[in-house]
Amino acid sequence: MLAIDFEGWFQCRLATDPDPSDEPRGASGFTFAMPGEPDLDRVLRFHRPVAPRSHAPEVGVFVRTVSVDGRPVDGHPLVGAPVELLGEPKFESRNYVLRDSSQGPIVPFHLRIAGAGLRVEREDVLYPPDPGRKLHHVPSAALERRGSHIPLTVDLLKIADATGIRDPGAYRRQRKALLEADLREERDATARAALEKRISELSIAGRERLQVVTLTVYNDYRFDVRGPATLVDPERRLGFEPALDRDWPLAFWMGAWDSDALCGFVRGMLSIPRVGEEP
Repeated sequence: MLAIDFEGWFQCRLATDPDPSDEPRGASGFTFAMPGEPDLDRVLRFHRPVAPRSHAPEVGVFVRTVSVDGRPVDGHPLVGAPVELLGEPKFESRNYVLRDSSQGPIVPFHLRIAGAGLRVEREDVLYPPDPGRKLHHVPSAALERRGSHIPLTVDLLKIADATGIRDPGAYRRQRKALLEADLREERDATARAALEKRISELSIAGRERLQVVTLTVYNDYRFDVRGPATLVDPERRLGFEPALDRDWPLAFWMGAWDSDALCGFVRGMLSIPRVGEEP
């Protein structure tokens, strides 16, 4: 078995409940498109963020380790490679309409890991009997398989270990102080309006407020990636013959949601069986 461990910050510019999921600017929830920024679009980005905000975590999800049969492979060509989700994926729960969960499935789900002339890629088709079926007509079992399999869960240790955020209140206060310093120097009216709104939101400090709570929680996803697979390895640098026709188990969590930065953290592992390996 080949195991690829990955982690990093992702961007998702989405409206939050009670706003409808397609709210373009943010009105009643706790996330907003700031003056001078494009509309919220819900797209999940592991790289190339849109309108990244100052003093926010740097967006980027990368391979951290590669193991074969439980043994880490030092210097493997995929270590440090970017992990990407293709096709402008979005969280699809639509305010609990499609699924009674804090996060529905990520649709589409097309994973690509590429580096040093090596590319591993696979798409998981949400509903293989009818790939083009509209999302709200897809059977609930297919949505359940791909959605978060636990409710939002508080885990301060997990979040701190991954992100270094040990005190969410202090984390937000530090950001607020940096923005206040920027505001004192800023002369552009649009930029000032954006800074003032961010500072106002970061002033919300109660431990029970969602702006703070979301920095302490995570969702957990576990499913087998079953769709079309691609391996580009002309120099056979993978060091492993993957079974492209078998399921690839995938487990990852997403959490530490930063409502100011519109970013969260993801950590996970993709497992790829070897040709001829026993299930």
